[in-house]
Order: sequence, then C-alpha cells, then structure tokens
Amino acid sequence: MAIPARTIAGLGVKARHVAYVISEHWDAPIDQIDWDARAVRSLIEAICEVASIPFSFESNSKEDD
Repeated sequence: MAIPARTIAGLGVKARHVAYVISEHWDAPIDQIDWDARAVRSLIEAICEVASIPFSFESNSKEDD
C-alpha cells in the first residue's frame, strides 16, 4: 500500500485490497448499510469495475442493480 498507484490497474489492486480490509461492508445488501459504508463500497466497486479488477464480493454488489 505504500507504493503509489500509477495506473488504473494499480488503483484497482489497491481498491481490492481495501475491500478485503473492510469486508464487513459487503455483509449486507447495499440498501441496508449506513451512508458512509455505502459510499466507500460504491467507490471501491466502481474503481474495480473501471480497472477490470474482480473481487470476491461481486455476488452481493449486484443486488442494487
């Protein structure tokens, strides 16, 4: 995490790491978590999508589509 992300892929890797660190944000459907957690979760999912970096919380993230 100390090395700066210099590419979209690098940013995606960092976002995926943060998702694992705060994995409790994916324990409930997005409409059942507080606003701060929802904002962080949405940002991480958007970064990973743009960077084409999958992460294991994918099954819950599609509930709000």
